Amino acid sequence: MSKEAVENTERYIIQSVDKALDLIELLAEHGSLNLIELTSMLEQPKSSTYRIVLTLENRGYISRSDEDGKYCLGYKQLMLTRNLLERNTLRTAAIYEMKKLSERYGDTVNLGVLVDGKVLYVEIIESTHALRMMDSIGSRSPFHATAMGKAIAAYMDSKEVEGLVQVYGLPPLTPNTIQSVPQLKAALKKIQTDGYALDDEEIVEGARCVAATIFDMYGKPAGAISLSGAMHRFKPELLADISANVQEAAAAISRKLGFQA
Repeated sequence: MSKEAVENTERYIIQSVDKALDLIELLAEHGSLNLIELTSMLEQPKSSTYRIVLTLENRGYISRSDEDGKYCLGYKQLMLTRNLLERNTLRTAAIYEMKKLSERYGDTVNLGVLVDGKVLYVEIIESTHALRMMDSIGSRSPFHATAMGKAIAAYMDSKEVEGLVQVYGLPPLTPNTIQSVPQLKAALKKIQTDGYALDDEEIVEGARCVAATIFDMYGKPAGAISLSGAMHRFKPELLADISANVQEAAAAISRKLGFQA
């Protein structure tokens, strides 16, 4: 990067945010530090350091020991780290099974997790067919309209699912999208019975998707895997074979995550 580009970038940097990140990195490196040590290392007034510390502590990113008054990384930082590791582990465990499904059917294979009422696509193997689903890694879709979202929600606490509906609603994306709580509950119950979830033109007209739940070592839904494509490749007479193989892939991934049925 040129000197001019660096200078232009520095013009837009928010100094307080920059110092807050420096503080988090110092605690990650040293384990625990008191206010005086942090002030010295950040090379700024004690009052400025204290304001940053107070903000980060209030948000749970750092915490203060009652014994020696030193600060260390808080539960929020640990939670973010854990979530990142779990998602990376999920992808690592899933990629082989995703490739097997892709080779068998040639349709799009998706891996997703539930974040803020939406399915976050963390890995995708695109279809080899000309007519295919066009989601991308990092994109999100409402949980109630996707096979993966419903597969995950089917094994969540019912109160948690109701909370998602209250916050995010059930917006219709096609005429087939679930639009009521009774309809959603019936769909989730059917998933528990069948062992797989179906998106039947609920997010994109002309497309179907079959998904199965991936469980972690505690028996909680860690995510879902799905196969999606055009309707003519997901005819009713083919669903038994497709759903069986998607469920088999999900079970293999779950075992790699430590789940014991």
